[in-house]
Amino acid sequence: MFNRFSALTALILTVLACSCNFNKKEKCIQLDNTVAAINDSLLRYGAEWGEELQVAINTLDFTGLQPVRVKMQEYIDRKIAYVKEMDNIGGSEQLLSKELEFLEVEKGIVANKLSFFERFSDSASMDQLSTAYADMQLSAVKEQDLLKEIHLLREQYAEKNGFPKFIE
Repeated sequence: MFNRFSALTALILTVLACSCNFNKKEKCIQLDNTVAAINDSLLRYGAEWGEELQVAINTLDFTGLQPVRVKMQEYIDRKIAYVKEMDNIGGSEQLLSKELEFLEVEKGIVANKLSFFERFSDSASMDQLSTAYADMQLSAVKEQDLLKEIHLLREQYAEKNGFPKFIE
């Protein structure tokens, strides 16, 4: 009788431990997917703004840039607050910290570099536009470096928590 009770207790504890690990793994996957979704959305916002910039440069009408930039800026602000509130799961501190750093850099680029184009009028010269574009591109170097670091941290996080690495 005592052996059956011990065996049953051990089985229950094993099942409980496995379900806890599965739950943790699922939460880790969800955290990783959240980071990926945030960054994918930022890329889409950037592409949308870039398309609008192309139109603006060709027509010298820069009024269409502000609505796209403002949407992007609001999105970044919401995601900064969201990431700050995320729980650390499975050793995600470095990943979340780097994601916040990335979002802060994005916020600066959007507020300072992208908004700069909204100041141009139909009398803007190609030299002025080229200088502003080159300045914006320099900021993108830091952005790309941070994205590479985030990708590496995501790979390490996946490996550490036993789930498949993301596919780009």
